[in-house]
Amino acid sequence: MTGNKSKFIDNEYTIMSEIVENENVTQRQLSKKLGISVSTVNVLMNKMIREGLIKMTQVSQKQVLYMLTPAGMIEKANKTVSYLKSHYRAIYEMKEKIKLAFEKLLQVHDAVFILVCDDEISEILYKAVKEFQSSHTESNIKVINQKNKNDIKNFKAPVLVYMIENKDVLSEYTGFDNLKFVNLSERI
Repeated sequence: MTGNKSKFIDNEYTIMSEIVENENVTQRQLSKKLGISVSTVNVLMNKMIREGLIKMTQVSQKQVLYMLTPAGMIEKANKTVSYLKSHYRAIYEMKEKIKLAFEKLLQVHDAVFILVCDDEISEILYKAVKEFQSSHTESNIKVINQKNKNDIKNFKAPVLVYMIENKDVLSEYTGFDNLKFVNLSERI
C-alpha cells in the first residue's frame, strides 16, 4: 500500500506540474504522460478539485482549462520539498553504505581502485570516496578512469570497484594479475 500511495502522490505532483506548464492540458495527455488510464486521471483530478488544489473552467463543450489554486501551489511546493528531502536522504544512505563497503574491502585487499565514469552514480561514488579518505587517511583507495589504469600493477591483492552500467569497460582491466572485480551495486 505504501508504494501505491507514493505513486499516487507522484501522479498528483505531475498533474499539478503539467497544469502549471499548460492550462490546456487534457486528461488524455496526462494519461499518456503518467502511464495510467484516463479514468484514473479523472479520479485524481476530481479529488484535487474537491480538495481545492486545482480549479476547472469549462471554456467550450470540448475544452476545459485547469488552473492551480493558491492552495495547490502550496501543496506542490510541499511535495517538492518532501521529494528533495527523501532523495537527499537516499543519497546520504547510499554514501554511508558505500563507505562501509570500503572498510570491508580494505580488510581483504591492499588497494581499492574505484572506477568512475561521467554519470550521477559515479558522482555519488566519488563523494563517498572523498568522505571516506578524509577520515581514513592511511587507506589505499584510488579513483581511476581509463586514463590511469596502469596504477593497478603495483599491488598484490587489488580490487576494482565499479557501479557502471556499461560493463564492456571492464574488459580493459582483465590483464592485471590478482585483480578482483566488485560490483558495488550488488553489495549496497
